[in-house]
Amino acid sequence: MTTSYRRVDETKTFELTVSGKVTMEDFNALSGPLEDFAEEHGKIKLLEIIEDFQGFDPMVMWQGMKFDVKIIPHISHCAVVSDMGWISPLTKAAGAFMATKLRTFDLGELDAARAWLAEA
Repeated sequence: MTTSYRRVDETKTFELTVSGKVTMEDFNALSGPLEDFAEEHGKIKLLEIIEDFQGFDPMVMWQGMKFDVKIIPHISHCAVVSDMGWISPLTKAAGAFMATKLRTFDLGELDAARAWLAEA
């Protein structure tokens, strides 16, 4: 899998990009920097760019749920950007249970997602 992240300190936005199958190595490579970013800035914004998602190792699900409980209270806004049709309804359903303001965008709307987060 390809994972990458970018810190945008001036808008307190952490951008992460996912493509392929998520492994524990990928999870660890993103979760540590994301946690550090949240500790540094307090409330943050998250931009998730999902280019292609082919599932995840089973251990990622458990570790991911534990991590989410810890990190979600630090996220004020989240933009999920993907052209995968099933991502948007799943994201919106999950968003109903969180205080985080959540919006979905198509990959072609990446600049709009960044602008929404910058203005938040």
